[in-house]
Amino acid sequence: MAGTSAKRPSSPSKAGNPKGCKRARVLPQDAEIVEIEEDEDDLEAVLALIKESEENEKRAKLQKSQGNTSTEVIDIDDDSEDDAAMARRLAVEWGTEPEPLTKESEENEKRQKSQGSASGEVIDIEDDAAMARRLAAEWGTEEPDLELDGGIVDVDAWEPSVEPANANGTKAAHANSIPPDEELAQFRSFFNATRSCANCGKPVKSPRGFVMFSAATTAGAFPPSLARLLHASCDSCGTNHCRGCFTPLECPNSCTGTAKNAKCTVTSCCAGVRALAIFECLGGFDRQFLGERATSDSRALALSQQMHKSSNSVGPGGTGYGTDSRGGGYGRGGGRGRGRGRGGKGKNARTAELISHWDEIVVRALNTLTSILPSPYADAAQVYDMLPHPSIGHLLSLSQLPVLLASLLRNDSITDWITRSEVYYAMIALLRRMADCELTVEVLIAHRFCVERSSGLEEWMWEDGEITWEKDKHGGIELGPPLYDHFKKLTKQCEAFLAGAQHIMEEDEDGGEDETIKAVSLCGDIIAARDDMERAMSVLGRESGDSSSTAKGKDKGKNRDPAVDMEKSYSQACENLSFKHVEIDYAQYNYFRELEHTEFSTRTPKNRLHLIKELATMATSLPPGIWVRVDEVRNDAIKVMIAGPEGTPYSGGLFEFDCFMPLTYPETPPLMHLRTTGGGAVRFNPNLYSNGKVCLSLLGTWPGRPEEQWSSSSTLLQVLVSIQSMILIDVPYYNEPGRGKANPKAQVSINYNCELSRHTCRWAMIEWLHDAHKNGIWKDVIASHFTIRKDKIRAKILEWAAKDRNIRSYSKSERSEIVEGLNHAAGAKSLDLVAEFDAGIARVGRW
Repeated sequence: MAGTSAKRPSSPSKAGNPKGCKRARVLPQDAEIVEIEEDEDDLEAVLALIKESEENEKRAKLQKSQGNTSTEVIDIDDDSEDDAAMARRLAVEWGTEPEPLTKESEENEKRQKSQGSASGEVIDIEDDAAMARRLAAEWGTEEPDLELDGGIVDVDAWEPSVEPANANGTKAAHANSIPPDEELAQFRSFFNATRSCANCGKPVKSPRGFVMFSAATTAGAFPPSLARLLHASCDSCGTNHCRGCFTPLECPNSCTGTAKNAKCTVTSCCAGVRALAIFECLGGFDRQFLGERATSDSRALALSQQMHKSSNSVGPGGTGYGTDSRGGGYGRGGGRGRGRGRGGKGKNARTAELISHWDEIVVRALNTLTSILPSPYADAAQVYDMLPHPSIGHLLSLSQLPVLLASLLRNDSITDWITRSEVYYAMIALLRRMADCELTVEVLIAHRFCVERSSGLEEWMWEDGEITWEKDKHGGIELGPPLYDHFKKLTKQCEAFLAGAQHIMEEDEDGGEDETIKAVSLCGDIIAARDDMERAMSVLGRESGDSSSTAKGKDKGKNRDPAVDMEKSYSQACENLSFKHVEIDYAQYNYFRELEHTEFSTRTPKNRLHLIKELATMATSLPPGIWVRVDEVRNDAIKVMIAGPEGTPYSGGLFEFDCFMPLTYPETPPLMHLRTTGGGAVRFNPNLYSNGKVCLSLLGTWPGRPEEQWSSSSTLLQVLVSIQSMILIDVPYYNEPGRGKANPKAQVSINYNCELSRHTCRWAMIEWLHDAHKNGIWKDVIASHFTIRKDKIRAKILEWAAKDRNIRSYSKSERSEIVEGLNHAAGAKSLDLVAEFDAGIARVGRW
C-alpha cells in the first residue's frame, strides 16, 4: 500500500463541505509518500504534525503580509494535479477562461515544480489575493472586493456566488433575490456553445435532442438518449469530445454511454458534464410533464362537463355545509391535493392505463435525476460531487420539477400514496439527495417563484421559448411556499396516521391489513427521510426554519402592516397546534357512556382504516380557527375547539365540542355535543342548544335536501367547517326556520346579536382565561389565541360595550335563554367584562 487516505464520513459533517476545504496542494507522481499508520500509539505524533503544519501556515501568511517572499510553506496532499493545471482544467470545463499568467506567476509556477521535484513536496506559493482572482475566474463571477487588514487577505471568508449571511447566521437564499432564469442567463453559452475541435480546430456545435426515460433504463444508469447528448462529435474529423470540458474521448461518434460502450467515461468526466446531464434530464422531463399536464387538463375538463352538478349551499337556515368560491366543501385557501381517484368504478380503463404509464415515467425520471445530482457523502464521492457546477440549483428551480414535487407533497390522500408508492419512494430518495448539497438544498427551503407559463427548460435554454412569472399586487413575482414546508405537513400527516395505526398493529395478531402495513411502512420512511434531511441541512447551516427568512422583502420597511403580521403569526400558530393526540379526561367528556359500551367492540377493518386515514388527513387540512384533539388510546374520542369568525357576534370566542365516532362510522355520522353553554344556561344559536345539542342536517339532527345529508363519503372535517361557516355566522337569528330572509339591519337581529356578543365575552372568552385551564388540553390553544389577538379581541369587546352597557355589568341567573332577541335574566352579581378580560390576559401571560 502506497499510502492511506482519510475515510469519508458516513453521515453529513463539515468534513464533507467543499466550502470549508482549503485549496488543494499536490504531490508529483514520483514523490515519496509518507505513510502514517493508524495506530493509537502514534496519535500524539500525528497531532504534533498537524499542529506544526498549522503553525507553518500561520507563519507563512504573516511573512507574506510583511513582504517576505523567501519563506515558503511546505504542505503535502495526495493529489497529482497542481493548482495551475487544475485552474486551467476547471476553466475549460465550466466555460470560462483562466486569468492569463503574468511573468511573475509563470516564474512562481516553474519554481514550484522544480522545488517540488527536488524535495518530493509541492511548495504553496500562491498568495490569497491571487487565489481569490483565480477562483473568481474559475466560477464565472466578478472578482470580489478584498479588504486588507494589516496586509492579510482572508480569502477563506469569501465564497463565490453565495449571498451574505442572514441575521441568524445562515446564508440568504440566492433564489429569492433573483429569479432562476436571470441566474441561468450567465451560463447559457456553456449549455449551447459551439467550440473548436481539439483535433482539427473546426467548430463543433453542442448536440440537441430529446431525453426519453425508457423502461430499459436501470436504476442509477444514464438513459442512452441522455448519454448521447453528453458527447460533442466533430463532423470534420470525427473526434468525439466530452461536452463539459471538451476533452477528446475514445468513444465512437454514435456512443450512447456505458449501455453499449463499457469503456465510455463521459458521464463521470467532469463537473461540467454532470451539469449538462442534469440540464438534459430536466429538459426531457419538462417536455413530457407539460405534455401530460395538457392531456390531463383536457381529460378533467371533459369529465367535469359530463358530471357537473350544482353544489351551492342553501345558506342560512341551519342545514348543509358551505362551499368556497372554488366549489370545495372544505380545505385551506389554495387547497390541498385530494388524490387522483384511481381505480374507481366506471373509470375509463384507457385513462387509468395512461395515468399508470405516466407514473412509470415519473419514477424513471426521478431515479435518473437522483443518480446525477451531487452526492458529497457517498463512499466514492468524486470531484463533481464535492465541487459541483454552480448552475445546478438554478436548473432545478427553473424546471417543472418543483411543480411536480409540490403536487406530490400536497396530496393528502394516504390511499393514493399507497397506490403510487413507487412514485413516493422515488421522490423521497430525490429529496434526500437534494438536501446533501448546498446548491440544491436551496430549491427545497427557498420560496418558489410561481410560473405563469413555461415552454420548458430546454426550449428556454436554446432561446426557442419563454418562461413568464406570476405577478403579485405590487408588480413583483409571486412567491409560493417552500417545498420543504409542504414536506413538513406531509410528515405531520404521517405522524398522525402512525399514532392511530399503532393500536391496530398491536391488537391484530397477523400484524394488520396489507394496506395498513404498506401505509405504515411508507409513512415511516417519510418521517425517517425528514430526520435525515434535517441533519444534512443542519450541517450545511440551513435549518428547516430558514425558509421564513428568505421570503422576498417586498413587505418590509415603513409600510409594513402590523395587522397583516399578526394574522400571519396567528395562522402559523393555528397550523402548529391544529391537531394532536392527547390523553382526554373522560370525566370531562360527554360521550363517556358510549366509550364504556364499545370498550370491547371492534370496527370492521375497512372502517377502522378509514377512520385512521381521515384523522391523518385532518392533521394537515384544518383551516385556521379549528383545533382537534384525539384521545391517544381511543381514537373514536375526539374534542374540538372552534374560534368564532370575525364579523359575527362570536368573534374572538372559543367554543368547545365533544365528538364521538360510532362503530358504524362512516356509514353513520359522528355525534357532536357543544360544551360551551354557560353551564347549560345559554343558547348561542338556533342550531346550538343550551343542553349541547348541535342541529345540523349533515349530522342527521335536522332535515335537509338529499345532497346535504350524511353519506359514507362525508367526513368529520365537513362537519367542523359547517359549524364554523354555517352556524357561527353574522346573522344567526335567521338560522331558525320561518324567520324569513336574512336582514342584518332588522332590529330584532341586532338585539339578538347584542345578547350573543355579551355571552360570547363571558363564556367563550373570559371563562377560558381562568387558571383552571392552564394545565388542560387546550392550554396552548388558549394562550396562542388570546395573546396573539388580544388587542384585536379587546377592541371588539369595547366596540360591543359601546352599544351594550351590560357588558360593563354582566349578570347571569341560574337560567338564561335568548328568545326573540330578549334576555330573561334575574339578578346576579355583575361583572365588568372588559376588566375581567384584562385580568384574564394577565393570568394567561403568567402561564
